Amino acid sequence: MLSRLLGGLARIPLTRLLGGEGMGIFQMAHVLFNLAVTFAVSGLCVAVSRQVAAAQAHGRTGEVGGILGRAVLLATVTGLGFWAVLDRGAAFLATGVLGEPRAVSALRSIALAVLPVSLAAALKGYFQGFLDMVPPSVAQVTEQVVRVAAMMWLVVVFREAGLERAVAGAVAGNTVGAVASLALLAWWYAARGLWRPGRRVSPGFRLPAPPRPRRARPRRTAGSGGPLAPLARLSAALALGAFILGLMDAAQTLLVPWRLQSSAGLSAAKATYLYGQLHGMAYPLAGLPAIVASAIATALVPSVTEATERRQPGEVLARVELALRLTLLLSLPATVGLVVLARPLSAMLFGIPEAGVPLAYVSAACLLISVQQTTSGVLQGLGLVTVPVWGLGAGLVANAAVTYLLTGLPGLGVNGAALGIVAGFAVAAAVNLVAVRERARLRVGLPALAVRPGLVSLGMGVVVRAVYARLAAAGATAATLVAVLAGVSAYALGLALTGGYAGIGRTPGSGGGPGR
Repeated sequence: MLSRLLGGLARIPLTRLLGGEGMGIFQMAHVLFNLAVTFAVSGLCVAVSRQVAAAQAHGRTGEVGGILGRAVLLATVTGLGFWAVLDRGAAFLATGVLGEPRAVSALRSIALAVLPVSLAAALKGYFQGFLDMVPPSVAQVTEQVVRVAAMMWLVVVFREAGLERAVAGAVAGNTVGAVASLALLAWWYAARGLWRPGRRVSPGFRLPAPPRPRRARPRRTAGSGGPLAPLARLSAALALGAFILGLMDAAQTLLVPWRLQSSAGLSAAKATYLYGQLHGMAYPLAGLPAIVASAIATALVPSVTEATERRQPGEVLARVELALRLTLLLSLPATVGLVVLARPLSAMLFGIPEAGVPLAYVSAACLLISVQQTTSGVLQGLGLVTVPVWGLGAGLVANAAVTYLLTGLPGLGVNGAALGIVAGFAVAAAVNLVAVRERARLRVGLPALAVRPGLVSLGMGVVVRAVYARLAAAGATAATLVAVLAGVSAYALGLALTGGYAGIGRTPGSGGGPGR
C-alpha cells in the first residue's frame, strides 16, 4: 500500500518538472513497459508462491529450491526477450505505434528495467510461498522510494539537455528502483543460507507440520512439457488476466472520445478533457482503496493453497471469510465516502469540481474492484487460476458494451463510460463469487458479511454529509478534511458499537516463514 501511494504522489511534482507534453511522452513509454512486464512476469510471483506453499504443505521441502531455480530461468528468458523487444524495437514502437518519435530514448531507457523486475518477481513469490511477506514488502517499498528519488534527481540533471533527455531520465528511475529491489531480495535470500543444497533455515523459521502419511498422488510425466511447464502455464493464465485489465482501459481510451464526438457532438478537445476527468482523476481515485484488497489477495494465495493441500476445508473457509470480511470492512465505507464527497474531493485534490460528477458515477467500482481482487486471490489459491481470467474477459465485454451504448446518450456522456467501468467489474466480481460458491463449494455468506459494515457505512455517510454542509461556508477544503475525519471516527465507533471488530484476530496469510 505504501509503495503504490508513493508512486501516485510522485506524479504531482513530476508533472511540474516535465509539464503536460513531457508527461505525455512519459506515459507512452510506461504503457508499453507495463505491457512488457505483464507478458514477462505478471503471473510468475503468484505461480511461484502457490508451488512453494504446496511443496511445504506436503513436506516436500527438497523441491523448493528447484521451483525457485526454474522460476529464475523463466524470468531470465522472458525478461531478456521483452528487453530486446522494447530496446531493439524502440524506433518502430515510438513512430509506428505511439506516433511520437521523441519517445525512442524513453523506451530504450525503461527497457533496462524489465529484466530486474522479472527476477525480483521470482524471489518475491518464493518468500510469499512461505507466507513470509516481510522481504517482498520491504523490497517493494525500497524499490518505490529509490525509484522516486532517482527519477526526480535524473529529471533535474537532464532537464537542461532537453525534454527527451529529461523524460528518459525520469523513466530510468524504474531501472534504478528495480535493481535496488532485486539486490535487497538476493541479499535476504543469501543471508539466510537458503541457497545451500539441502538448505538450512534460520532458527526462527517454522516449517508446517507434514500431513499424515497417505498415498502419493500420481504425477504426470509423459507429455507434461518438462519441469517448467506447470510454472509457465500458471504464469500465463495470470498474465492473461492482467492483460485483459489493460484491455479494459484501452477499450475506454478508444471508445469514450469517439462516442463523445460522434454521438454527443462534442469537439475533440472537449471529449479529451472529459475523458481526462474520468480516467485521469475519478477512476484512479475510486480504485485507490482497492490497494488494500490487492494486499489481501497477495497474502491469501499461499495461505489458501497451504490449507487446501492439507485437506482442511474448514480452515480454507475461515481464511476466505476473513479475507472477504476485511475487504468489505474497508471498501464499503470508502465507496460511500466517495459518493457523498465526490465534488468536494475533486475540488480539493484536482482543482476541478466538475470531475466529481463522473467520480460519483464510478464510485461503486471501489467496492467491486476490491471484491474482484480478493476473490481472484481465493480462486488462485484453490488452483482455479483460469476462472478470474474468464471473469475479466466477460467484464471486458460488459465494459465495452455499456460504454458504447451509454456514452453516446446526451444525458450521460462521459458518465455513461463511468457506468461501463462499474458494469465491467460487477460482472468480473460476480463470476468469481459464483465460482467460489459453486466450483470451490465454499458456502461463504457474503450478504451476512456485508450487512453490518454496510449499515454502519450508510450511517457514516449521513454524518459526513451533515458535517460538510455545516462547515462548507467556512471553506471547502477545511470542510472536506473535517468531514473525512468525522466519517472515519463515526465508522470506527459504529463498528465498535455493533460488534464489527469481533473475530478479527489474524490476517488471511498468517503463518510462518523463513527466518520469521
